[in-house]
Parts: sequence; structure tokens; C-alpha cells
Amino acid sequence: MIRRRPRILVRGAGLAGLTAAKLLRDRGVDIRMAAAPRARGRIVAIPIETLRLAAELHELDVAALTTGPMVARRAVDWSAEGAAVVPQAAMICDVADLAATLERPLDESARAPDAADAEVDWTLDAAGQPADEAVRAGERVGQFVRLATADVDAATMTVAATAAGWFFAAPHPDGGRALLLVSPSAAASVATADQVAERVAGSTLRAAAGDVVAIGRPAPIAPSLARSLHTPACLRIGDAALALDPLRGDGAGFALRGALLAQAVLAAIERGEDRERCVGHYARRMGAVFAGHLRGCIAHYRAARHAAVWRRDIVAMEALAGRMPVDAGAFDFRLAGRDLAALGAGEP
Repeated sequence: MIRRRPRILVRGAGLAGLTAAKLLRDRGVDIRMAAAPRARGRIVAIPIETLRLAAELHELDVAALTTGPMVARRAVDWSAEGAAVVPQAAMICDVADLAATLERPLDESARAPDAADAEVDWTLDAAGQPADEAVRAGERVGQFVRLATADVDAATMTVAATAAGWFFAAPHPDGGRALLLVSPSAAASVATADQVAERVAGSTLRAAAGDVVAIGRPAPIAPSLARSLHTPACLRIGDAALALDPLRGDGAGFALRGALLAQAVLAAIERGEDRERCVGHYARRMGAVFAGHLRGCIAHYRAARHAAVWRRDIVAMEALAGRMPVDAGAFDFRLAGRDLAALGAGEP
């Protein structure tokens, strides 16, 4: 009897879902994708190293993935030590535009919005943060704002702490300026153009209320980890598994690397490795990433010029990090290229 090809359903068509689908299809897996239409408006900075990784994994030129303006440096005005400018090459884009570019090579046979889980061997859940099935390290929220003006250096992105929170500013892919305003809670978020102008007053960014084109709804931005990273036939990947604080994390890079690990786990199971050992390794790796990310966030928020604003979130992160010790000896595998390789005795 000829064994049929493995069949995997990918829920979600963001960077993680599309990357896992591409890599698994390269292995000969029968891929089905189910995804709601992507909403535009999430503006991200993607470091050039991450852009190159995406190009490598998807076998595309970096130029083909350049869907927004490039910046050359980051201005940081965060602590009492004052402002600084550091080199950092990055692309500013709407993440929906980048995902659309990665999706184009998929043929129509992969798109099956009505596919049932019963028809597949595995499901990769890449459909975004689970609202009620994740632990979240704080209450902070982010809002995307677009300004019509762009009166600062177009090659510079800015991160600045304020008395009400912090903000990230960069050239908007559609013109003007993009802001991510981060507040300590939804109750402290902005609702009017005047409030936007107040948030950036006193920083290097100049914005009047009349410059505000759009104000997005507040959304949770604190790090989160799914309570269950896998079920017997499902792995969570991307934001559905772990969402990073944009202050301390390269979310696009995590999405790519998480997809790389997930497809390696499924490939290892397919070739005969113990299923529980493989998915357990995946869960421990995700937990270690989350614990390390929390500790980095704690240090960064403590160092903020207005650290008192973040007191509740710092306490929440410390409590959660304290419950997540990292056991360096708990890993059974390592990534070797695009495959899992068993660790030898004494190998880190």
C-alpha cells in the first residue's frame, strides 16, 4: 500500500503560518491553509537580519520583501542618562503587506478555508493571540496612530519614554509618520488627537492634533504565553504560542524561528522520533524563550525614566518570571539547519 503524504492544516496566514507552510511544503507535506482576511494597520520595524532570514527561508530576494521604507538608525530616549542614537538598519512596513508577499507563491490548492481538523494529521495554530488561553505579564496596551506630518529624519526611528508610557515612531509606509503609543492600561490609553499630541510633547517628535490621521484601538501588548502549546495533534506557533513585547523583542524574527522549530518538530515525528519527546522539547523551548524575554523586559522597564508608571507591570512580570525557572538540561534536541538533531551526552 502506498502511504499518503502527511496532511497539515495551518490556521492563520501571518509570518509564522506562512513560513511553516512553505517549509513543510518543501518537505512534500500536503498543506491546507485556513485564514481570515488580514487587517492592515499593524506597523512594525523588521531588522535587516530578520529580513534576510525571511528571504532565505522563503527563497526570495530581500528586494522582493522590501514593502516599506528602510531606516538606518534608532534614536533612544529612555533613561535618565539621556538620549542616544545607535545604528540599526530596518524595514518599516505594514505586516499585512509583508505577509501578502510571502503568500503569493502558495498555489490555490493550499487554501482551504473550510478544511476540517478531522481531515488532517496535524494542525498548526497560527491564528493570533488566544484571548482566554494565555498567561499575560501585565496590563499594558498599544495603539497604532498615523500622523500626516513627517518633520523628522526619515532614516530614523525613535523610541522614547514619557510620563504616560512610551512610544515608537517611524516613517509610515503610506506616507507621514507611524506611532505605536504604549500605555500602562486600557483605561490610560488615548482617545483624541489632542491626547496624542500631549503624549509626544517634550520629545524629539513634533505633532499637533491636526496632524493625527487615525487612532487605532488599544490592544494588549504585554508578553503572553499560551497555557497549552500543544494538544495531541496541534501545535501553537507565532503569537498563538508566545507574543513578545515590541520594546524588547523582534516579533517577526520570533515568528520565523518559531515556525522553523515547529516544522522541524513535525518532521522529526514523521520520521519516527517519539512524539511526546518532540512536542515536550517544543514546549520547553518556548517556555525558555518566554522566561528570558520576561527578564529582559523587567530590566528595561525598571530603567525607564518614568519607571513608576510601569510598577504594576514590573511586579506582574517578576511574579511570572519567578514561576518559570529555565533548566538548561531539559532540552532533548537542537536545530541542525532545518531539522531536529538529538543532543548527545553533555551537549548544551
